[in-house]
Amino acid sequence: MMSPRRGFSPTLNYAPNLASMVDVTMVILIFFMLGTSVNISEGVLPTELPSRVGPGGDSEINVVPTVQIALMESTDPPGCRIIVMERELVQNTFASLSAFLRERIAAGADPKGRVLIGAEPGVAYQNVISAMDACVRAGFSNIQFSVNTNVKIDVN
Repeated sequence: MMSPRRGFSPTLNYAPNLASMVDVTMVILIFFMLGTSVNISEGVLPTELPSRVGPGGDSEINVVPTVQIALMESTDPPGCRIIVMERELVQNTFASLSAFLRERIAAGADPKGRVLIGAEPGVAYQNVISAMDACVRAGFSNIQFSVNTNVKIDVN
């Protein structure tokens, strides 16, 4: 096919317009940069399976924790009751649990000591995670979970 200009074929430009692609790439880059800096740090710790799993699982192991936390199901105020070292917290919040644990560290408790969190089956999983986050915020790093919650509450 001949072009109207003296027999030269028309030059076709098949290069894509890069200006709009650069704009879209920059918007996506800014989106991901802002999205990653907003995340809330949660305590991520290695967990251990119950002692009855694996070799020697039939033998019973008694664990003496530095701090023992029990989460008991509560229907009166919706949520759970927080019991620390066989005493129920006056304010039943995870912020007060974190403050109590910071006081324990200030009083001489070992931050690398064992913290045992036990929850009844009816307690929401989010409450267990919130208890673990409160322990991490207080400075404890050896947090373990218990299956049974045979906890006696001291009324005094």
